[in-house]
Amino acid sequence: MNAPRRLDEKEIEEVRRRRPGVRASLACENMRLTAEEEALFEQFDREGLAMQEREARLIAWSRARRAATRPDAAE
Repeated sequence: MNAPRRLDEKEIEEVRRRRPGVRASLACENMRLTAEEEALFEQFDREGLAMQEREARLIAWSRARRAATRPDAAE
C-alpha cells in the first residue's frame, strides 16, 4: 500500500492563508477554536497531511473526545 501523499510547502501555505477566513466564518456562527484544536491544526501543517488524512484524524480525535466525556466512560 502506498504511503499517504504529503502536502508540499506551497499547499501548506495556502491552508494557513485560508485559516483566518475559517476562524471568521466560525465566529459568525458563534463558534471558536480552542487552543487544543488550534494546536491540532498546527500539527497537521507540520506533518504535511493531505486533506483526507486531516479529515480522518479530526473524526478520530472528535470521536475519542466525545467518548471520553460520556458518563459511562469512567467505568
